[in-house]
Formats: sequence, C-alpha cells, structure tokens
Amino acid sequence: MSLNRNSIQIKLLKSLLNSRKTIASRTIFDISNLSDFEKKVRRSKRPVLVNFYASWCTPCKALMPRLKCIINEQRGNMEMARIDIDELTDLALSYNVGTVPSILIMHKGQELNRLEGLQPSEQIRNWLATVIKESAPDCIFVKK
Repeated sequence: MSLNRNSIQIKLLKSLLNSRKTIASRTIFDISNLSDFEKKVRRSKRPVLVNFYASWCTPCKALMPRLKCIINEQRGNMEMARIDIDELTDLALSYNVGTVPSILIMHKGQELNRLEGLQPSEQIRNWLATVIKESAPDCIFVKK
C-alpha cells in the first residue's frame, strides 16, 4: 500500500513539474520573424516584455535570468519575447533600439515604456509595476 501511495505521489509531482515547464515555455519565447512578432507580441491580450538582446552582449546574458525569474513570478499574467537584434535588425531599428539590452513593455500592440541597460531585479519589478498600473490598469502585475 505504501509503495502504491509513493508511486502516485511521484506521478503527481512529475505532472506538476511538467505543467510548470509548459507555462514557462508559453510565457517566454523567441521571435524568429516579423510574422511571429505580429502574432505573439502585437496581438497578445496580455502585456509582453520585449527583450532586445545580442548573443555577444555580456550584460544581456546577465539580464536574462533576472527577466525569466520576474516573468515566472507573474504566473502567466505577462509574457516575454526575446529578439536577437542581429537576426531581426529591421525590427530592432523600427523600435529605435540603439542599446542592448533594451526591454520594452507592450500591450495591445503599443509600446508602453522601455528600460535600457543591465538593471537590478528589484528596479525592473518596480518599473513594471508602475508601467502596468499607470498604462494597463486592466492587467495584473504580481509584485514579489
């Protein structure tokens, strides 16, 4: 009986972990072309944090774990799109991205605000909370 209970608990834990991975993979995604950007960012009903980065950029690499953590704290209330400026240069230029990393918050196809350079997690959280509260009051931001 104990062995059966343990196997059920293991199955439940595996299921929970898989569902968390699925949520994370749906809320953090790479943009590979303009059509992707239109569909996943501009048409999103939720706010999208757009992370313009470059693979060679050391501050971009340092920022990514911070952004992933913040997006995961949102439990699906916000998404993050990653855009490599070397792959989608025209898109970066159309948003006047001159510095990496640059993060934009977009909602209903509009840029609400942006933040440039490597920032501490708490500053990013405060910035996002303020932008969402002032510019997208119908949305939820979970403050850690």
